[in-house]
Amino acid sequence: MLNIKPLIFSLSFYLIGIASLVAQNSSNSSTSDLDGNNFIPITFTEQPEAAVTINQDPRIKILLNLKSKMDKEGEFSDRYKIQLYYGNLNQANEIMKSSKETFPQWDSTIRWETPNYKVWLGNYRTRLDADRALKEVHNKFPNAFIFKPE
Repeated sequence: MLNIKPLIFSLSFYLIGIASLVAQNSSNSSTSDLDGNNFIPITFTEQPEAAVTINQDPRIKILLNLKSKMDKEGEFSDRYKIQLYYGNLNQANEIMKSSKETFPQWDSTIRWETPNYKVWLGNYRTRLDADRALKEVHNKFPNAFIFKPE
């Protein structure tokens, strides 16, 4: 036997498709639409200007200034330093004092790493700058070396 349900469904789908295609191709415009007398005038009004008020804590400005200062000093970026000494605190203080007298153009700091202290010199943007400084430093501190702090 012939199954009639799919046949009826296919036929109705085909007829609906043809009817929609014919409806799209027919023109619904009349000659009165084309004469140009059916325009509706539109008036535009100016939009009001928006105003934004920002209320912020005055300490934000202080923090932004502090951050920009730290950026300039290289606190956040990859910089090179020269390590002069690694050992006990008394010797580290003497080496730091000596480095400040010998090389006043560069900052020297003491860092503590269990159980010893490190003396670091300078804050160099490039490896080339650090190499140039190390050349001068080797005259006074022959065991000095360049590194990038973590």
